[in-house]
Amino acid sequence: MANNTNKKINKILVVGLGLIGASLCRTLKNNSNYEKIFGHDCDKEVMQYALENNFIDETKINLKNGIQDSDLIVLCVPIHQIKKILDIIKEFFDSEKIFTDTLSVKNSILDFMDNNKFGKTDNFILSHPMAGTENFGIKNSNDNLFLNSVTLISPLDFSNLDNVNAVKDFWKSVNCNIVEVDPYDHDRHLAAISHSPHLISFALSKIINDLEYEKEFPWIHSKGSLSDMTRIANSEPEAWASIFKDNQENIIDFIDEYLGELNELKARIMIDDQHEFDDLVSYLKNSKPVK
Repeated sequence: MANNTNKKINKILVVGLGLIGASLCRTLKNNSNYEKIFGHDCDKEVMQYALENNFIDETKINLKNGIQDSDLIVLCVPIHQIKKILDIIKEFFDSEKIFTDTLSVKNSILDFMDNNKFGKTDNFILSHPMAGTENFGIKNSNDNLFLNSVTLISPLDFSNLDNVNAVKDFWKSVNCNIVEVDPYDHDRHLAAISHSPHLISFALSKIINDLEYEKEFPWIHSKGSLSDMTRIANSEPEAWASIFKDNQENIIDFIDEYLGELNELKARIMIDDQHEFDDLVSYLKNSKPVK
């Protein structure tokens, strides 16, 4: 990584004012560490809502003008919008501006960099705050969303060290803990710890819906083990469809392993034998989360 002088972040532009972006703006406004918080969204009503509720100091309708006025630009857009945004902002790569993101899949960004010969860009530091809820949209935002959460930081090969440190300090300023992850391993890890659990939740919820259990047991989605497992199936369908498609190879690999494990457990349940019962108990003991 190249290294220059320390950089001071005073003005921040948040691009995309959904749950993550709006929550970030609210947190930044509350901690008063920065001079200005700007907001940009493709929906003008969303920008106006953010301004009226004091989530941001100013709207930036023109994205390029917003970048010119900012020190740090945080991309919080859905995955299906990222390529369009990258195409707009690419002229600012390798400038004094610092870019980071909140995307759950890095494949699209890395492909864009490679395909457009931005492989040596030093001012785009990939990041991913592991924060969120099953709710979505600016009206569900909150200023404690990032409290004590983990943000994954993924510097690229030519990332400027001061830019990396500036992004780390930025996430620390909203009370996140920092973990560095190789950008090319990120999506494989997320397939296991986030994406596949969501996919499994959607599938389980679909089965329960098809069986119409809620007619006889209307409380099943508000309490109990089923509710615990299907809560995240309330997440935004379009956003998660984009995640599943963009990280499909890693998710499919993990789901194949998961199905194999289900079949193994199914086989153990089907055998009517005391020895196998003891093996089943041992299997379940070994399945408890390691802390």
